[in-house]
Amino acid sequence: MPETKIPVAILAATGSVGQRFVQLLDGHPWFQVAALTGSDRAVGQTYEQACHWLLPTPMPAWAKEMKLLPSEPSAVAASLAFSALPPESAIQVEMDFARSGKWICSNASAHRADADVPLLLPEVNPGHLG
Repeated sequence: MPETKIPVAILAATGSVGQRFVQLLDGHPWFQVAALTGSDRAVGQTYEQACHWLLPTPMPAWAKEMKLLPSEPSAVAASLAFSALPPESAIQVEMDFARSGKWICSNASAHRADADVPLLLPEVNPGHLG
């Protein structure tokens, strides 16, 4: 386990996939969620105000008061982002993050066929981590 946790962002955190990222990263031994992003109408609201929590477990307390940021590289200080963006948004936004030097782990299908984008399934091809 690292001495200090790696700060990460969750892009499109209020949707069902984003909520699952929030749930999975809650108490993670390596990562600490430092930023949550939302739609234009949700930016500036707390996660609790903007998110209709769908999961059977409670919304993590740390997430409730986090202010939602725009899905823009300049607004997010974390160098690693987990993207729950819909494919039509992911096409541009994920490229913007990558061009700004940030790492993206995406659930979207937008770039899956790109030659320079590794597709990682840890149970199938852990060698791709290199």
